[in-house]
Amino acid sequence: MDGLLLPPILRFEGQAYSDGWRLLNRLKSNDIESRARDCSWNFMFLAEVIKRTVFGFGRARSLRRATDKVLTEARNNAFNSVEVTEITAGQFLGMHWVSVDAHFRSLQKSNQIKALAARRRDLAVVQRIPGAERL
Repeated sequence: MDGLLLPPILRFEGQAYSDGWRLLNRLKSNDIESRARDCSWNFMFLAEVIKRTVFGFGRARSLRRATDKVLTEARNNAFNSVEVTEITAGQFLGMHWVSVDAHFRSLQKSNQIKALAARRRDLAVVQRIPGAERL
């Protein structure tokens, strides 16, 4: 997510995807975890699977809508990363459907996931800093 202050080793190249989120398709989560550990940061993993399914008239558009739903929920819960673990698509009676399974992640200095209010406060502070490095 754009707006994170990060050490240089944790600044990743990626392409803009949706409303402040970037796609890091050349990195695996264990690569990010390893780099985070190298600078005493953590890449926290929420075990709960977030699954969003969308029906629509086109597979690509349905995929985008399902992914946007996952990202919106991550932002609302103040997580700064999302790991998509499965994408399933099909067609039923002429309608396309796409299901996206994901886990919320948090790239952070602390070794514990903070409460929602604390995560929201941290993100709000960082997003107000002009010229902050962006993830």
